[in-house]
Amino acid sequence: MKSNKFAFTGLLCLLALLLNIASAMLAATLKLPAFLDTIFTVAITFYAGLIPGIIVATLFNPVMTLLRCAMTGSEIFLYDFLYGICGILIVIASWLFSRNKKEFHFNRRVTLLYLLIIVFFSTFVSSFSASALDTFIRPLFEKVSGFSAIDDISLVFQKMNFSVFLSYLLPRIPITLLDRCICTFAAYGIYSGLRK
Repeated sequence: MKSNKFAFTGLLCLLALLLNIASAMLAATLKLPAFLDTIFTVAITFYAGLIPGIIVATLFNPVMTLLRCAMTGSEIFLYDFLYGICGILIVIASWLFSRNKKEFHFNRRVTLLYLLIIVFFSTFVSSFSASALDTFIRPLFEKVSGFSAIDDISLVFQKMNFSVFLSYLLPRIPITLLDRCICTFAAYGIYSGLRK
């Protein structure tokens, strides 16, 4: 029985990874002001817990980077793999506030409050971690990512004499907040459908 549950969870992780890739590619193709790459990561975290969420978050960025490089013929930039840290922090934030299912589902208002807390907390940790990576780690690679949605905007802030960290953080917050709203509420909808 445990092996069936383990296999089912593994299948859900694979499905979540593939659907995250599809939603991220759709967002990029439509040039949406959101990433949409964690909808299914958060959904599996709500449904199956911390470890499956971390597995999907850890795999997403390397797989997506390799796929984009194969599709565009561009050189693999290993730094892009590190954005998986942001995904892992989003999973932890989502799990922290959803792990007690009795409280999480107490009533609709409480659930809405928990979802909003998840949105704001995951926006905070994701924005700060990505900005810290871009400020302190990316220069070690001596190259710019070909897939960053923030780079062009951050250059404008740097030309206005903002610090490098703030130049990455300030434009990232509204984009990440919108993305976290969409992904968190969509993930909750998927999770609710799976629970039935």
